[in-house]
Amino acid sequence: MITLCCSRVIRSRLGVEQMQAVAPEPTTRLGNWYVHLVRLGSRQYVLATSERSLLSVILPARALRATLEENLRGAVGQLLSALSIPMEVVSRELAQMQQVLIAPATNRLVLGSMNELAFHLGVRQDEFSDLVEMALSLSGIPMSAVGSKGRYGISRDVAGDLLLSAGA
Repeated sequence: MITLCCSRVIRSRLGVEQMQAVAPEPTTRLGNWYVHLVRLGSRQYVLATSERSLLSVILPARALRATLEENLRGAVGQLLSALSIPMEVVSRELAQMQQVLIAPATNRLVLGSMNELAFHLGVRQDEFSDLVEMALSLSGIPMSAVGSKGRYGISRDVAGDLLLSAGA
């Protein structure tokens, strides 16, 4: 089980009236996912970011209400495969993402990191041929929110450690 911690814009597009007041503890290793709308020129995308690792995927914004959960699982699966995470680990994580709750986005560290990631996308948007390539690029950006002891962390490394750790 995961909670999609959605920005006000996303909640409005989803037509969400009732939601969890506070996101419950997720059953996935990557944690809950924060979801926000990003505008790159005239195009709109959804940026979804793992709360624990800041690993991020980009989803099409069209038909968001009907496709968000399925597109998120698909994009996460593609990105984890592209990062050479073993298929049994990917399958386990995606299986745990089947049950979804909606809550407001409240973690300011994640939201601030998402703003930084959106800035990187905006600056480099013409360099990418597809959404997976965008996500792969974001996964290598050093982020202080996932670092330790004053160091910056890399979301792909943090995600790999979380997914491959025993007993998590």
